Amino acid sequence: MKKQILGVLLLLGALVAPVCAQELQEGLERIQELLKEKSPTAEQVDEAESRFQGLLKANPDAAELNVLRPQLFRLLAGRGKWTEAAAHAEANFSRVVAEYTSGKANAVTLMQATSMASSSLQQSNQRARARDLLQSALNAVQQRVSEQETAGESLMLGQLRGNLAQMQMFGGEPEAARELIQKEVAESRAKLEGQADVAERVVRVISAEELSLNMIGDPDADRLAERRRVQREFIRQEVHKHPGSAPLVSAFLSNETRAIREVAQQDPDKADELIDAYKAQLEQLKEKEGASPALFSNALRGLASLQQMVAAERKRAQLIGQPAIPLEAAAWSNGEPLPPEKLNGKVVLLDFWAVWCGPCIATFPHLREWHEKFGPQGLEIVGVTRYYQYGWNAESNRPERQADLSEEDERQAQEQFAGHHKLKHPFAIVAKESDFQEQYGVTGIPQAVLIDRKGVVRMIRVGSGEKNAKDLGDMIETLLKE
Repeated sequence: MKKQILGVLLLLGALVAPVCAQELQEGLERIQELLKEKSPTAEQVDEAESRFQGLLKANPDAAELNVLRPQLFRLLAGRGKWTEAAAHAEANFSRVVAEYTSGKANAVTLMQATSMASSSLQQSNQRARARDLLQSALNAVQQRVSEQETAGESLMLGQLRGNLAQMQMFGGEPEAARELIQKEVAESRAKLEGQADVAERVVRVISAEELSLNMIGDPDADRLAERRRVQREFIRQEVHKHPGSAPLVSAFLSNETRAIREVAQQDPDKADELIDAYKAQLEQLKEKEGASPALFSNALRGLASLQQMVAAERKRAQLIGQPAIPLEAAAWSNGEPLPPEKLNGKVVLLDFWAVWCGPCIATFPHLREWHEKFGPQGLEIVGVTRYYQYGWNAESNRPERQADLSEEDERQAQEQFAGHHKLKHPFAIVAKESDFQEQYGVTGIPQAVLIDRKGVVRMIRVGSGEKNAKDLGDMIETLLKE
């Protein structure tokens, strides 16, 4: 009898297994069809996710399903479904970190999985999980480096420390961030000793110093400027030794263009001289053995945008001391309209911005502070923006691009955005055909324009950053006392 029961069970197992395998294969084929769609509908996205979860429940160990997670992540992220996307990215990370630890995955694969999971967890407001995930990746790389270090993995270790330090700095752990950055600066310099000819070692030192300069800084402005000058000179020397290192070339391009932009705000003529010197360096590096001519050719073509930027700075400099250009607003949001008579006799800060602009968001703490502190004394902040076809995703608490969005709905989305960021000042929306922004020389945002009580332009600053914030804050106080 027992033998008969066993035989029946074996027969049933043999019949069920092909059926399950067939269902898995058919389900995988349908998901892959949906993933190939160039512009999938919301229903197709939901179907792909629903089918995946059903197959996963029935086949939790199916390797064929796990390899689909990165594609499903991109599909869901594209629709703003960050919670579901993050779940796929986190599961993919867990698989990759296990493979990396066992030697089956390389450092590049781990870095890609870490970046995807960390960014999506932050997008879905799971910052603590993102921080823990970065720490897990860092632990795995530290273990590998302690066993058998390569320059490439040592560089990745520095990158992970930098990512974690940024999350700590902006997540309420500034002391932990400073400690991690200082550790990375010291370790990267120690690793460079005796291996100065290894490009990855040089890049790690540069990256660590950039972290220190940008996130820790220096209370002494002159000393900070000198440190930046030394860093720039070091990069110039090293890029001539390693013209084929893409990360080093990238650091060189970034530092040179930043120096030109900084000088342009104070002295456009000097900035033109720096552009000429930069061009000469690019042409020289392009011809060096081992260099990537295409990389330097692209940088040479990019000189035109730098020259346009300097021309815009020159135009902005000419506006200082001149009567303010009358505000043109096709509509208002986040507050009542402000006609000219309501601005007369007030200090006015025009903040040119957009909901999709990350650096603009970085200025919001200062805008909130100034509105609260100086508003009662006569400061009026006006956010100047346009219609960009961005709505508000209440699930992710983020703006997202939406086709055919009405102007009324976009104004409502702006107000939801303002409520999320606790912005109390009104937004003036300029018409698409208006040249108001062009008249103020706006070529990049955020741009702040300060106007005194007599209606005269007194200061213009472009970009976020503590230096610009201090300049503007000091000038607001000065103007309010006049």
